[in-house]
Amino acid sequence: MKINKKISSVFVITAIVFIGCINPKSVQENVTKPEPFLPIPNKSQLNWHKAEYIMFAHFGMKTFYPSNDHMGYGKEDPKKFNPVNFDAKQWVKAAIAGGFKGIVITAKHHDGFCNWQTETTDHSVKSSPWENGNGDIIKELSEACRESGVYFGIYVSIIDKHFENVGSEKYTEYGEYYLAQLKELSTKYGQIDEYWFDGYQADELKMDYKKIADLIKQTQPNAVIYDSGVLAKLMPDRCLAWPGAHGGIESNQNYRIEINGEMCWYPMEPSIILQGNWFHNNTAIVSLEKIQDYYLTSVGYGVTPLMNISPNSKGLIDEGTITRITEFKKWVDKLNGNELARSEKVKVIADSFRGNAKEYAPEMVIDGNYETYFATNDSIKSTVLELDLGDVQEIAGFIIQEYIPLGQRVDGYSIECRVDGKWVEVFSGQKIGYKRIILEGRASAKDIKFPETNSVRLKINNALACPLISTFQVVESIE
Repeated sequence: MKINKKISSVFVITAIVFIGCINPKSVQENVTKPEPFLPIPNKSQLNWHKAEYIMFAHFGMKTFYPSNDHMGYGKEDPKKFNPVNFDAKQWVKAAIAGGFKGIVITAKHHDGFCNWQTETTDHSVKSSPWENGNGDIIKELSEACRESGVYFGIYVSIIDKHFENVGSEKYTEYGEYYLAQLKELSTKYGQIDEYWFDGYQADELKMDYKKIADLIKQTQPNAVIYDSGVLAKLMPDRCLAWPGAHGGIESNQNYRIEINGEMCWYPMEPSIILQGNWFHNNTAIVSLEKIQDYYLTSVGYGVTPLMNISPNSKGLIDEGTITRITEFKKWVDKLNGNELARSEKVKVIADSFRGNAKEYAPEMVIDGNYETYFATNDSIKSTVLELDLGDVQEIAGFIIQEYIPLGQRVDGYSIECRVDGKWVEVFSGQKIGYKRIILEGRASAKDIKFPETNSVRLKINNALACPLISTFQVVESIE
């Protein structure tokens, strides 16, 4: 068969021109998603991280015995428990106004008084005049939380001074008594997002912690568990750690810990008093600046705190408290939404990115979507991300986020600003985690004043696996 020479020549020339137009660097390689760097958070732990801060609500007999002693000793009279205006929906509305994504309530504190209709003891709401003994704090609050899509958790004290003092006609062993209470809470009130256990290994209370773990696994498989290191050995896939003290924590949080010979995800959960001495004692909520400081030394260090609000003896959250936490939410929203790097003038530059694939490009750090992230190739453990701001800007700080569903990776980083054409290091740290907030004059940047600059860069100096950066945000003044 003869081929037309003219057609053949045109075909060859066209093919040559087409091939010559391809830039080898622009060809997307066969790119695979980064492998998880173990350990990784389970779904419940990840939801906890994304909540960022949760309301802790101490409410019970001590609300009606206000003092500077939060303990309670089990001899309090249930007839004094009478929150005549109790409104669970008001609590939830207040939580939402303050930006809290959930509420953890004291179902039972150390005094042993039960905030629900329990069959285990009369030392409970059923012996109170409130609702003629028919009221149920846990029922009403759990339902109000679910109606509004708010995370719900329960604090169930291991210590029980009432049982210590009085005992029980039905239960000779405290462990069985406690397990029965936990079973009621775990089966009668719908989904529980978090259990908060306090008072572990109290000297006089011998507990079968394996039975507790098995009960939770069976009845509430999606809950996270805050404990003091005991249940973590039995349920290592979903626990939260005790920081060792109440209040803010240290920076450079490491989520990785070895339990039973395996590396597990075990972040700290700080518990912080914003009002009262846990329970309401007729004192006002702390200052706005104090709440901001707590936020920066918890959320800003990559963990989710429980921030305690004390409902009063009427069963309501104080109006002054609602005003303060509403102001706090406005500040948080302004801080997180104040983004110089999203200007049309900004250019994001990296020395390389994973397989030249668009889904891992440096622009992912400024798109406002946590689920997208900049990534390097597997072999690259250090990298530089530069944000060219276009013009010289006043800056107040930075917010950085790793994509933790695939693990915590960064183990050394620094931030530089270009000043008069030269790069100047302005901050350095070790861990990033879910969120790292660096704000001049506050927390770990207390003595820092960031210079005016037209370009900033994040240098990942060391990573345990290829770094995955979801957010690199430049914050301007929020005053």
